[in-house]
Amino acid sequence: MSALSQYNIILSQAFNQAEVIVNSQNIDEAIVNYAQSSALNHPLKMEQNGKEVMLNKTVAEGIEIIINNFNQNKYLYSILITSLVEKIVHPNQDIRYAQTELAGGYSNRSTDQIHVTPFLKRHGLTACAASGAESGRNFERPYPYTLGYVGKPRGHNNREVFLGILHAVQVEGVDPFPCIVLLIALDLKNKQQVIYEYPQPQGLTIQQIFDAVIQHHQTSKGNGRARLPVLAIQAVYKCLVAELVRYQDKTLRNPPNRHTANDKDGWIGDVQIDRLDETPFEAVEVKSERKITSDMVSLLPHKFAGYTVDRYYILSTAEPYISEDEKQEILQIVEQVRQQTGCQVIVNGLNQSLHYYLRLVSDPTQFLKNYTEQIETDLDVKDEHRKLWANILNEIGN
Repeated sequence: MSALSQYNIILSQAFNQAEVIVNSQNIDEAIVNYAQSSALNHPLKMEQNGKEVMLNKTVAEGIEIIINNFNQNKYLYSILITSLVEKIVHPNQDIRYAQTELAGGYSNRSTDQIHVTPFLKRHGLTACAASGAESGRNFERPYPYTLGYVGKPRGHNNREVFLGILHAVQVEGVDPFPCIVLLIALDLKNKQQVIYEYPQPQGLTIQQIFDAVIQHHQTSKGNGRARLPVLAIQAVYKCLVAELVRYQDKTLRNPPNRHTANDKDGWIGDVQIDRLDETPFEAVEVKSERKITSDMVSLLPHKFAGYTVDRYYILSTAEPYISEDEKQEILQIVEQVRQQTGCQVIVNGLNQSLHYYLRLVSDPTQFLKNYTEQIETDLDVKDEHRKLWANILNEIGN
């Protein structure tokens, strides 16, 4: 059998299994169940101070991180699939040595160009214009992809999980085939999401924009509804970080979703702004239809885990957002947390805060665009919520 046939057979088998998963009646449940296999549930490792330590993520979670960061790093998808297929075709090949210039190495780039990218394009999967390795030159250096590899691809945690997956397969004997299946299944799932037309109404007032978003939150139903207020705060912070001097030299993280529920590295809230050293500067914790309690505030010093946090918001969609009989106790604990950690804690209603933030933004329609983009692409948002938002935009645009 020719090498070309072997690569194509493996990719075809993985694609067929992935199609079975995404064509299940409950795609999310099927993905979760598949991710419980021993290969995908295998814990990842990373290198820290020259030693191997646990990354606190599984292979499946690492794959999900790479898929979720597609906008920043889709070349890693090609490089990783190519590495995994290569391991099956040539079991004795150390796939961490991805260049022929390295002793015992193979050309990941050539293998990708000849075998992988053409297959991805034929099957409507994500593919780079060039091969993954060629598109990812900033990550392609003349060193093996060991845990200590110094390259840094774009996207939070991409480096750690990419290297961790290769280590798990090459060093710890994890089966590469389920990894290929999950990569393709998650890619297919993203592409099978219903595409809705989202109008971009112009000339809206702050109040009209605010009312539209609140209507979306209050009329949405079912699982995923609690995600919407988080995305609204994320969308407005995207505006604020770009405009306010306070956030100069700061970066806004992409919020983790239920697919990355265990991705807690450095996270202290639902929305977070980091310093350049990737430590949290400011964060927002969103409570959907739950009043803010004293326990939520008193847990903050433990949650900060030694980080120097400047501000921390707890925002609730409940009305009222705080019980009157707990208000004084909460304010006392807020002051105690400030004295203990130096962090200014603000508790407030989410709707009130969002309305205030919109008045700070120079162009509120940019917030509307940001929110629409979040609704369109976030993995936790259900199609029914996307359809509802498209309908709301149509209504306010007429």
